[in-house]
Amino acid sequence: FDKQNHVYVSLGERNDPTQAQNTSNHSGSVVRLNDDGTVPADNPYVGNAAYKPEIWTYGHRNPQGMTVHPQTGTIWLHEHGPKGGDEINLISKGNNYGWPLATFGVNYNGSTITPDTFVAGTVLPIYYWVPSIAPCGMTFYYSDVIPQWKGNLFLGALAGKHLNRLEIAGEKVVKEERLLQNFARFRAVKQGPDGYLYFVTETPGYLGRYRPKS
Repeated sequence: FDKQNHVYVSLGERNDPTQAQNTSNHSGSVVRLNDDGTVPADNPYVGNAAYKPEIWTYGHRNPQGMTVHPQTGTIWLHEHGPKGGDEINLISKGNNYGWPLATFGVNYNGSTITPDTFVAGTVLPIYYWVPSIAPCGMTFYYSDVIPQWKGNLFLGALAGKHLNRLEIAGEKVVKEERLLQNFARFRAVKQGPDGYLYFVTETPGYLGRYRPKS
């Protein structure tokens, strides 16, 4: 939910890359709705027969984490690339994020998807990973309980098997740290009401937390 109580939902392209550029359906898109399920009148494609009216952005591959910046209200989203090319994108009205016209990744067999990492009319990610870490879950940390992490962005890594910490300056990533490397596949991360940072892993399945040193 954003600060105006609209709900945003990310949808993958369901293993059919062509659908991420097909605006007659919702595959590979972020949709925006009112909290009662109706379509906001100011959605970018309302009244355009070539687009589903729920679409807010499109050209996404496989989003698995989305969060709202607690100060600016900007929506941040990450998505899996193919082999390489996982991305963080800032989600803005009407943008096309390029998949599969442009990518920093390749097919799983190593063949080329496209030679382009950018094409006109699309939006570059603000950060990407090659090789992939398989990001999952995402949250901003804004508590004073762990002051050195205030304002940082956290996300889990499945294939990368770590908790990823990103230092943010404005809308740029300026530093990356990989915590608890090779501990497990990290599925979700959240700031708790007590100000601690909580995470969930799989294989083994743990609910853990970070807290300040005593």
